[in-house]
Amino acid sequence: MSASSPSPPAELFVLKSHDRKSVEEEIRRPSLSYWEDAWIRLRKNKIAVASAAYIVFIAAAAIVLPQVIQYSYEQQEIWNKHARPNLGFSAIVVDSKRVDFTPLRIESAGQLGSSQAQSDLSQDQQALIAPQALSVMGDPTTRGIILQWEPVPGAAGYNLYRSIVETGRGIPLAEVRGDELSYLDIISIQHRETYFYTVTSSDGIEESGPSPMLEVAPKLALSLDDARKIDPDARVGTEITTHAHYFGTDYLGRDMLARVMTGARISLFIGFGAPSIYILIGILYGSFSGYFGGMVDDVMMRVADIISTIPELLTVIILQVILGPGVFSLIIALVVSAWARSARQIRGQVLLVRETEFIQAAKILGTPFFKIILRHLLPNLMGTIIVLLTLAIPQAIFSEAFLSFIGLGIAPPLASWGTVIREGSKVFLTYPHELLIPASVMCVTMLAFNLLGDGLRDALDPRLRGAT
Repeated sequence: MSASSPSPPAELFVLKSHDRKSVEEEIRRPSLSYWEDAWIRLRKNKIAVASAAYIVFIAAAAIVLPQVIQYSYEQQEIWNKHARPNLGFSAIVVDSKRVDFTPLRIESAGQLGSSQAQSDLSQDQQALIAPQALSVMGDPTTRGIILQWEPVPGAAGYNLYRSIVETGRGIPLAEVRGDELSYLDIISIQHRETYFYTVTSSDGIEESGPSPMLEVAPKLALSLDDARKIDPDARVGTEITTHAHYFGTDYLGRDMLARVMTGARISLFIGFGAPSIYILIGILYGSFSGYFGGMVDDVMMRVADIISTIPELLTVIILQVILGPGVFSLIIALVVSAWARSARQIRGQVLLVRETEFIQAAKILGTPFFKIILRHLLPNLMGTIIVLLTLAIPQAIFSEAFLSFIGLGIAPPLASWGTVIREGSKVFLTYPHELLIPASVMCVTMLAFNLLGDGLRDALDPRLRGAT
């Protein structure tokens, strides 16, 4: 420092003494094992922890929910097809076994309509007009809607139309004779749906314009036999309540929650089972190949290369012809098609670890091969194996869903995510919840496994300590 430079004031410096032992305790990093350090770093990754919590939740739900909900995955409610997600119905009308209906005819109708003056005209003077006063007889229910209208002089018949939107006539519903003035609609009537009816008159050649549109919101009703399946004490004329369908129902009236959770059980079983088996085979095969190297490694890897070139879909088809469709045949197909890929990955890691000093020392001391594998190689490969397993599970889940979707995986009546999604895709435009719910559950589950795998990879790699 030059003579001209000003000296700092003395009060900026404070002399402080420390005990050497206490200072060393303050600056010393706590001793942690590899797994303790990995666990600490994994807990800091909130996304990975949330993904692990979701995986535990969906696995527990797949085990518990199919046992506690009121419906099995194959139980049908034919009267309750395509129901939207709901918390249950408060009132269900119990009807008799058959809907009482006698067609209303002109002889019993009294008069020929509101335009009585037209009855005095000759046939060639009468203009074909639309029926008027279209109305509902009795209470409209899901078991039947009885429509009636005023007669039109000169009409040879009537055409009825039904729509679920308020614009247009909709689809043709029925044709009735000219002397009939009522009709019973029992075609696929759904609860919580609003229907719009119109009727036209016809002389056999031409058709009149539509009548004023009639809006009908039917009540939910069951026959006595169906009602007693829900409530054994049900009686005609009373009202009962049924259980909730939190995810709605499908095209056969089966509870979607039961099917999605049963599908989760099967899909997760395949997702965990197949990777566990083929990664175990890959560990044994890859460790043996990478440890010995040379000609042994060349021959074993060429076999793995040949297995890897066989298309997975072809493998599944061949094995299903031999074993038949099912869960275990699908697991076997995934194992046969994927073990070679995991063996090559394990072999690459073994080639890196086998040249380390402790492995060389174990060889010099005459340690047997399997003891070196179990005590030295596998513990050092455990991080890689865990990450490989975590990332292989969503691949197996997707493979199962894809194969079941195209009809080569799980066969009905068993439910898996692939079969449920396939059934929902057929009615997606009309009932989108039947596709969106199972597809969303599967996608979130696969995303959770991938995020957890990324978190485990970062936590188990000591070289990434402190990386952001």
